[in-house]
Order: sequence, then structure tokens, then C-alpha cells
Amino acid sequence: MDGANATPANVSSSQNASDRDPRGDIPVVHWAIMTISLLGFVENGILLWFLCFRMRRNPFTVYITHLSIADISLLLCIFVLSVDYAFQMELASGSYTTLTLPVTFLFGHNAGLYLLTAISVERCLSVLCPIWYRCRRPKHQSACVCALLWALSCLATAMEYVKCIDRGELGPSRGDCRAVMVFVGVLSFLVFTPLMLLSSTVLVVKVRRSAWASHSSKLYLVITVTVVVFLICAVPMRLLYLLHYEYWAAFRKLHRISLLFSTINSSANPFIYFFVGSSRKKRFKESLKVVLTRAFKDDAQPGRQDKGGTAAATETVL
Repeated sequence: MDGANATPANVSSSQNASDRDPRGDIPVVHWAIMTISLLGFVENGILLWFLCFRMRRNPFTVYITHLSIADISLLLCIFVLSVDYAFQMELASGSYTTLTLPVTFLFGHNAGLYLLTAISVERCLSVLCPIWYRCRRPKHQSACVCALLWALSCLATAMEYVKCIDRGELGPSRGDCRAVMVFVGVLSFLVFTPLMLLSSTVLVVKVRRSAWASHSSKLYLVITVTVVVFLICAVPMRLLYLLHYEYWAAFRKLHRISLLFSTINSSANPFIYFFVGSSRKKRFKESLKVVLTRAFKDDAQPGRQDKGGTAAATETVL
């Protein structure tokens, strides 16, 4: 396989039959990828259903909803690739694998990075500029930001796919691919990742010094743990994905590990929300709605009184 045509999204499905392991000798890590991706898909599906139909929305549940959609798309892609590899279903011969799966994989990965950065930055602003957040913040800001980030993810993914993965009969241009690698690398590692890291660090420092931190500790902890897991599992793997285009031979044997870490990252978020939001004394005894409501409660956002007398804020999901 030509190095310029290889991505982790189509590695497992685009190898020739002679390159595949025998059906009875599939690596354990591959079965782990298939199992975790399926469980993560189900978890994020349940989470998405609760966020859309069972819970009152606030600015951060809007972001979490979109982040869950990105994780679902990536996990579905990985699961299909895993099934194709494990059972030799020859999906690689169809347009679904050669077009849809690489695009879906890259799209979900990019969107996850952008959305998680937006969550960290907005929460940081709510601490640094509480008056603006409570009084001046546009009502539909979360939905508008999500729409812009999806559009940016679509642009970055389209460029990466067209210039580095598939250009039809002409084949990918090495010069064009390198230019796209630089653009995506700068966007991911010099803009969004540092912004996420800086805002999360400022958030943690400010909250630990704040007298009212205990009122919203669950949401801060959710954001912090989610960012840490993303930085450990997803950011190094994204760098590895970019290096695949230029140094495929050197990184070929690491593609299963990269897929495993990406799968863990996208599957971990529902677990984080559950364990952070649940009470230690009542863990596994409370309803999922109560746990998620506690995890995503935003005390910094002004709300209106509902019939039960509790404050809540709503925002449209775009």
C-alpha cells in the first residue's frame, strides 16, 4: 500500500487478503477493539437519548450532545472495520469502506477535539468572566459554536481525504498532502490542543482557589477528567495518524494500538459522566437521569424557575 493512501481508518480494511492474519489467529488487541467499540457505541447511544429527550438542556449539555454524536460516528466506524477484519467480510471491496469509513473516522476525531476545546474554553470563561457569562452570554451561543466547529471539521476532513487519501486515478500528490498535513497539524497541535490545555489548567487553578467551587465541582471534574483522558489517548494518536501519510512503513505495526487508544477515548466519556455524577453512597442505586443531571449541573448559568421551584436553563441544540 502506498504510504500516502494509508490512514488508520482504512488500514484494517484495505489490506490484501494475504496481509491479513488467519481467521483463527486474530490478535487479542483486535478483539478488545471490537468489544470496546461496541460497548462504547451503546453507552454513547444511551447517553445521547437521555440528553436529547430526558434532560433539560443547559449550555454544556449542548456541547456534550454534539461530542457524543462525534464519538458515536467514530466508534461505529471502528466497529465496522473490526468486524470486517475479524470475519473477513471483504467490505474493503465496496465503496462504503473506501469512502465512508475514512471520512467518518477523521470527521469524528476532528470534531471531538474541537468540541472538547470549546467546552473547556467556555467553562474557563464562566469562571474568569462570571458577569458576562450570567448576563451577556448569547442564548444560543453553544449551538452556534457547535455548528461552526462541525463546519471546520468538515473542511479539515475533506482536505485530508482529498489530498492525502484518495484523488482518484491521479493518486495523491505528495506536495499537496504535506501542505494539508501542516494545516491540520497546526490546527490540531498549535491551536486547539494548547487552547484546551491552557483553559483546563486555568479552570482547575481558579476553581481550587474559589470559595464557591464546591457548588459546581461535579461539572468541573467532568471537564477535567475528560480532557485528561483525551490528551492521553487521542492527541498522541492523532499525531501518529498524520505521520502515517509520510512514514507508513515505520508506523504500520502501530495502527492497532492507535485504534485501541482512539476506541478507549471515545468510549470513556459516558463512564466518566456516570462515576463523577453518582453519589458514592448511592452508586448504582440512583437513576441515570439523576446521575447525569448532577454531573452536568451548571450553577453559574442563570435559570428560570420551573413548576417545581428549581432553577434551570434551556438552550436549543442545533
